[in-house]
Amino acid sequence: MALPVVAGHIIILEMTMTGEHMTDKKKDKGAPLTPKMAAFVDFVVSGENLTQAYIKAYNWKGKSQDAVRQEASKLMKRPHVKARYEELKSNKASVKKSQRKLSKEWIITKLKEEADSSTNAASVRVRALEILAKTENLFSDSTTVTVQHRSSEEVEKELKKKLEDLFGKGHGDITLMK
Repeated sequence: MALPVVAGHIIILEMTMTGEHMTDKKKDKGAPLTPKMAAFVDFVVSGENLTQAYIKAYNWKGKSQDAVRQEASKLMKRPHVKARYEELKSNKASVKKSQRKLSKEWIITKLKEEADSSTNAASVRVRALEILAKTENLFSDSTTVTVQHRSSEEVEKELKKKLEDLFGKGHGDITLMK
């Protein structure tokens, strides 16, 4: 690229190299992404690191890793690239949340269908009901024990009352042996 010459002096324009094209940074804001830029952002959003995404998007095989890392970093710092990345990242998060909700609702619906279907074996229907009950926390696999500290006299009094209730008061005096 020939640099413009004004009155015998060379004017250096601030340019950024991004693979196959050059763009003026001042015009960068609000500019549409090129297909390769869009691919780069898509690769980053899908989990690739910046270097891997740049290599895939711009087909930079065999080039210096440091050069690729620098170019990828420069590209990601560009306002419209960064804005697109943030947009896709937030969309991806909301889509995942919707998918989790949808998949839970779908599973519950399918389990209800299995439990209601008269064509299923009884064991299948019971298992579907069991899973549904667990998803709604109707069954608890844990046991809660409450310990009350009482004197032996209190325990004896309670036992006598329960035995009288069980056998009735007409069976004489209930004596507990020590």
